[in-house]
Amino acid sequence: MTTIEKNRIMRGRLVNAPSVEEAKANLEKEHTASNWYDYGKALSKAHRNQEAIDVYSQGLVEFPFSALLYFGRGCRYMGASFEQAIADFTMAIQIERDVNFYWYYRAVTYNTNGFYREAIADFKEAMRYAQPEDHYSMVDWIFTSYVDMGDMEGARCALDLVADDLDVPDMDWDYKRRVRLYKGLVKPEEMIDEAEIRKHVPDPNDLLLDIVTLRFGLFVYYTYVGDTQKANDQLMAIINKPYEGAFATTKARAYAKARGLI
Repeated sequence: MTTIEKNRIMRGRLVNAPSVEEAKANLEKEHTASNWYDYGKALSKAHRNQEAIDVYSQGLVEFPFSALLYFGRGCRYMGASFEQAIADFTMAIQIERDVNFYWYYRAVTYNTNGFYREAIADFKEAMRYAQPEDHYSMVDWIFTSYVDMGDMEGARCALDLVADDLDVPDMDWDYKRRVRLYKGLVKPEEMIDEAEIRKHVPDPNDLLLDIVTLRFGLFVYYTYVGDTQKANDQLMAIINKPYEGAFATTKARAYAKARGLI
């Protein structure tokens, strides 16, 4: 299987998940690493995180060299154990290093725990295995990592890593919009356009997720240009109407605490 095919399949796994009942039935019918992963994914989508971790661990007993199962468990450990998440993502990378999502999620874990240089290195590695239209999310995180470090020149240079206007899958639409904001191609007042968001996010349950994601992009932008008050306003807007579980919500709360806003 080619690298492109592997990453296309992995993207599909991240976007779609069977119901818990369907995934359990499939696993009972046939024990495969893929079915163990789908069952864990279904449980995590149902907010049964510890059960999902247990399922991935059971699957790894049966398939100890499954990069997919290490990745799945690592995703569930991201908010619970930094060390365990990094260990699981590292195992996934060691087994199958050309899946960009393994590098990407390890990089996110590094970033959200303050290891910005390690995060930048992993995001750049992820870009090696991803298609150009998938680079917006990685460049966004690289840019944000440089801003987190206060390296605005590094942030500016990072924007040259991706073209201005490639077509992207809808799941990355908000990242592309954020990158275009940082490049000065979208005005700040145009970012939170619900009519535009709905074109790319048909599920009303995901509308708030995209709003929170875009607002965090505004926070990063205002920090980048040195407008602290407007940056703080975006943090408080996220905190006052959060989407629980989103990276943007987690980082907004951490920044607000560090700035004495909450």
